[in-house]
Amino acid sequence: MRSGKKALTDSEVRALTPGPRRVVHSLGNSLLLVVEGVKNGGSKRFVGRYRFPPGRGGKQKELALGTYGKGARNLTLKQAKDLWEKQRVWMLEHPGEDPNDRKKKERLQLLNPDGQHTVEDAAEGYLQFLKQQGRKEGTIKDYRNMLWNQVLPALGPSTPLKDLNWSAGGRQAVVALKESVANRGAAYQSEKVLMVLRGVFSYAIDRAWMETPNPALKTATIDSGHKSKQNPALKWEQVPQFFDDLDSKSGELVLQLALKVLAMTFLRVGSLVPARWEELDYESKVWTIPAERMKSGKEHKVPLTCQLIDAFEELRKFNGHQEFVFFSPRGRKTPHLNPQSLNQHLIHIGYKGVTTAHGFRATALTAGIEVLGFPTEVVRRQMAHVVGDKVQQAYDRSEFMIERTKFMTAWCDALVEAGLKI
Repeated sequence: MRSGKKALTDSEVRALTPGPRRVVHSLGNSLLLVVEGVKNGGSKRFVGRYRFPPGRGGKQKELALGTYGKGARNLTLKQAKDLWEKQRVWMLEHPGEDPNDRKKKERLQLLNPDGQHTVEDAAEGYLQFLKQQGRKEGTIKDYRNMLWNQVLPALGPSTPLKDLNWSAGGRQAVVALKESVANRGAAYQSEKVLMVLRGVFSYAIDRAWMETPNPALKTATIDSGHKSKQNPALKWEQVPQFFDDLDSKSGELVLQLALKVLAMTFLRVGSLVPARWEELDYESKVWTIPAERMKSGKEHKVPLTCQLIDAFEELRKFNGHQEFVFFSPRGRKTPHLNPQSLNQHLIHIGYKGVTTAHGFRATALTAGIEVLGFPTEVVRRQMAHVVGDKVQQAYDRSEFMIERTKFMTAWCDALVEAGLKI
């Protein structure tokens, strides 16, 4: 971001060319010009930054104003400044209203002057509903990309929902969309498209925007037949050879240590690689992983064994001055190791088809029960599995930390006996 410099003029904005990465320019009064990187289209768009609720305690948010350029749908620099000034006046006059909510209402009125809801309205409403229900941001982002990149272009974002009722041909449109995705060789993706679209239509039906039955209903005749494959996993007797291969074959040291921590904690990769130093509490000997990185959406605690502490201290020699434990200077999308890099390294050392990073969860579950003799419930709780039915989940708040600590100690000791070296 430009700081301490004079705001850009219109000619300077026009002359800006996109580079490899996004660049943000300040235009004064919290108005920004965002120039996207070449890979993301290289567009220039105006954004107003504000806090809601107003004041220092409010959350910093952004209001999209429009794209730079000439034409009915674009804004010149002067038009963007005038529009942002009007928005600021409105915010002063309506301190209890979020301008982004106002923009959505105006958009709905523009799209639906007669109150007729569209496919895009239902998709947007469904995603907002999931957000209110506490679904993970990554899941919502995945659904949004799927809807806006595959579903809406096929069905038409402004198509009235009444035109997609089962009796009005909606079923045929949904089946055609699913089959077109499956015919590209993406059977699993076609099932996922159907699932998300079923949720969108359920949202619309519950609000009387559509009639039953749900046109995305899953039936045997449109099942793609896709069967999920289980991740391959090491058998306990293969573990010694694995550690020998991991140590003897070349690889980045941080990546090797990441795989060793993975073996000791059997976490999902998405929970592991973004680890921050602040999450580690050596005094209590607990690593607390925040809820947003867990599939369960709940905070998870990992007892810190002496072997895990040794591994983290070794990592601290390289990354102790960084925010992330598994910091990688080669990271492009993230400042830490790319989650895929662990699986790629497993392939590099000859374990393609033998195990994946996720496969260590199966190894720990099986060996923890059959080799070490720990109760299934203790191992599964350490894996952050949901244990019991809904009634038990509602009333059972115990964490079994004493039992889980004993298991983690025994597990890491067993890995050392099997050849783990820090």
